[in-house]
Amino acid sequence: MNRRMFISAISLFIGSWLIPSKHTMGKTSGDNKQQPAIKDANLEKMLRQKIESPSNAATVLRVHNPGVLSKDINPDTYLDFIKGEKLDEMLAEGIKEFIMQKNLKKAWLEILTNYKKGDKIAIKPNFNSLNHGHKFTITAPPLINSVVKQLVEVVGARPDEIFIYDLCKKIPEDIVRKRINYPVKYVERIDAASIFDKIRLRLHYGLASADPSSEIKMRERIIDEKETPVKCYMPNIVTHAQHIINLPLLTNHIYIANSGALKNHYGTVRFSNFSSYPGVLHGSVLNKSVVDINQHPQIKNKTRIIIADGIFGVFDRGAGEGKRVWKSFNNDFPKSIFISKDPVAIDSVMASIIIKERKINKFKILSTEYLEDAMNNGLGIYENGKNGRFNKIRYKQVSI
Repeated sequence: MNRRMFISAISLFIGSWLIPSKHTMGKTSGDNKQQPAIKDANLEKMLRQKIESPSNAATVLRVHNPGVLSKDINPDTYLDFIKGEKLDEMLAEGIKEFIMQKNLKKAWLEILTNYKKGDKIAIKPNFNSLNHGHKFTITAPPLINSVVKQLVEVVGARPDEIFIYDLCKKIPEDIVRKRINYPVKYVERIDAASIFDKIRLRLHYGLASADPSSEIKMRERIIDEKETPVKCYMPNIVTHAQHIINLPLLTNHIYIANSGALKNHYGTVRFSNFSSYPGVLHGSVLNKSVVDINQHPQIKNKTRIIIADGIFGVFDRGAGEGKRVWKSFNNDFPKSIFISKDPVAIDSVMASIIIKERKINKFKILSTEYLEDAMNNGLGIYENGKNGRFNKIRYKQVSI
């Protein structure tokens, strides 16, 4: 690239950045900055008592459908064996049951607080294993399609106002996009391999870039492999959206009990060193980092619902992961989805399910320290359920 072309490229990107296009999403006001911590000790105590009171327990709903999978599953193409029409039914009945509302549209509008035409909805699946193709499990695109279908056909949202994002991965056509039957928008990883991508990142241009006005306050010092401090930010896709729908997986993590609703937002964070992968948030800083990210008001205040994919589930990540049946589910797959508004409660339930299966298989039992920390910081209710029973969490199970 010669000097004239380079100057033209910079001018083009700066011009695009300054002049909003017809697809630019307007920022919401007043929620870009961290809220100050509560200083009054008595007020903190009262709030914690309210959170921990059984009368204010969070609800987690498991919806099971034994017919959601075809028989004789081929692990190499496992997504092809998920029955989309069954997932549609599971989601619709689950949403109505969770809200206790017979009318599906009214139930969704109760979930999408203050929704109005033109609002932007950001959907965050877990695509962490996308680069392994069908070998490892991701949030099933048929489940994403069911969510999008109801947002479009029931709520009345326009497809181009729905954004599916995971900023750690490229979102491929063959595994994901061809399975979503609506012309939604996709926001994916920027590789910064070209001069244009490097300019975009440094100008914070595009929905996958960091919003420099929305820094995440981290309790631990975050450093890269050269021990250089790294700042963490919310991305433009989150700060520009009015609603977030979290679609995590029922899966363990190699370091902690599960990589559920809370840790799913590792695929949300952007970094001052322009890394596309959250490697700096692992190791000794992992437990607190998971909580700190979800404490940010852009996530805490905008997340409307959590719908976890437990169709296949993973209990053996780090131990030769595959499409293994669960002994605790009668040598079958869970064939379930989980619904909640409380990220700590739903992660508690899923962690207890995973821990039970890992005990049966004599696998190492991993830490739930981050869930206790999350509860202590007001993100929801943690409970170590025994034999699937909970006192503080209202855990409901339905089969359709």
